[in-house]
Amino acid sequence: MDRGKYKLNKSFLKNNKYYNKLVNRIIFVLVILLIILVIKMMNNKISNSIIKIIEKNIYYDFSIEKDGKMVKDYLVKVVDSSKGTIEGLVEQFSKDIN
Repeated sequence: MDRGKYKLNKSFLKNNKYYNKLVNRIIFVLVILLIILVIKMMNNKISNSIIKIIEKNIYYDFSIEKDGKMVKDYLVKVVDSSKGTIEGLVEQFSKDIN
């Protein structure tokens, strides 16, 4: 008898953790929606630009060609700046060794 109660309580605790996590997520989403509503109700230049940024990210059209080009350009820029940094470090280390 005790073993059955223990298993029931253990499963209830697992489900309770799940429901607590679910409720926390719902509360988090509601808080974010409330913040967006307050920003929208302020109706000034700054709040309107924030709303436009949020809408732009929500309704973003993904294009493999355009986005791939942006990623490629960014990576080329990072690699080019790393080459300059590596060359500077090599020169500095060679001076320190001599």
